Amino acid sequence: MKKRARLWSILLVSAMTVSMLAGCGGGEEKKNDAPMPEVEVDPDAKVELNGEEMSLADLVSKAQEEGDIQSVGMPDDWANWKGSWEGINTTYGLTHGDVDMTSAEELSQFAAEKDDPTKDIGDIGLSMTPEAIKQDVIGSFKASTWDQFPDWAKDPEGRWVMTYTGSLAFIANTEFTDGKCPASWEEVKDGDYLVSVGNVLAGAASQVAVLSCAIANGGSLDDVQPGIDYFKELAEAGRLDTGDTSSARLASGEMVCCVGNYDYSVLSWRDNIVAENPDMKLDITIPSDGSVTNGYAQIINKYAPHANAAGLAIEYLCSDEGAIDRAKGYARPTKEGVELPDEVAEILLSDDLYENCTNISDVESLNSACTKIAELWEREVPPLVQ
Repeated sequence: MKKRARLWSILLVSAMTVSMLAGCGGGEEKKNDAPMPEVEVDPDAKVELNGEEMSLADLVSKAQEEGDIQSVGMPDDWANWKGSWEGINTTYGLTHGDVDMTSAEELSQFAAEKDDPTKDIGDIGLSMTPEAIKQDVIGSFKASTWDQFPDWAKDPEGRWVMTYTGSLAFIANTEFTDGKCPASWEEVKDGDYLVSVGNVLAGAASQVAVLSCAIANGGSLDDVQPGIDYFKELAEAGRLDTGDTSSARLASGEMVCCVGNYDYSVLSWRDNIVAENPDMKLDITIPSDGSVTNGYAQIINKYAPHANAAGLAIEYLCSDEGAIDRAKGYARPTKEGVELPDEVAEILLSDDLYENCTNISDVESLNSACTKIAELWEREVPPLVQ
């Protein structure tokens, strides 16, 4: 299951049942008896875990005593988490396991098993951070590199840090789109192929797609109707594909043009599909007339059984090495001053494609816009689908 059917609806959080979550990856705690590598750290480096300041050296020592870290919603194939888990294991000797789930499920898991916790760390959509704070299920951590992250990418109290972002992108099977991916929402509208946006009622990326389209057509966070109207026109023309947006549908030729996912996801799709089918021609771009940049926040379980290991993992993710790992997975790091190796920088889309992206840092306004999008979509779009 790909976790990024990230659900934005806060109602889903309260509706999760404890009985379902009790079976999501619990069980006996792993015991790591392997010898731990010696780690050299800056003796002056300080971190803050759950309000307690300590040296980075002490954090490393305590984390290695715990020996293991268990994550939720941070699978190997998402934004190159695999590279970071391998780096954490090589550098510090910590073993790792993950259970893939949505943002809402992560928070519900933390709450459901607070008296017998098994999970330490998670990765949630930025839109879910207010709910995480409201539920009081997350701890806090400030890495030694805390000051190298912009204010919009972190919680002042350290309850979350957003180490990477993605931007709404298009991917197309160019056999059906005149040999190239449409470069703008306007070009998509002028085409004659099916357009896939995904599940706008519940999918975060799909809602961001409609918001991006609204901005491209004169709308805003406070006025999403232009995006709804755009897709109503596609529906009336018989051009709206109502199926899921997935790499499998793209690989099979069932999906022609996807406008409902982030850059790092579709770039990864391309790699995997072309590896299996080198003859398939796929093209990717950021819509020049409107794209929203959004991100995911890393959090620590307030009840983490390996709280120090969780903090050390965040420390690694907030390092240059962690930033480079994200870029290897096509995500764009938020850490300031990182020099990406040439071979990594070259795999990313050109910076000039992002010139008209809108970076959304007002979480409440974003949530309000996406709630409105879901409401309008349900009422106005399905009746027009041909």
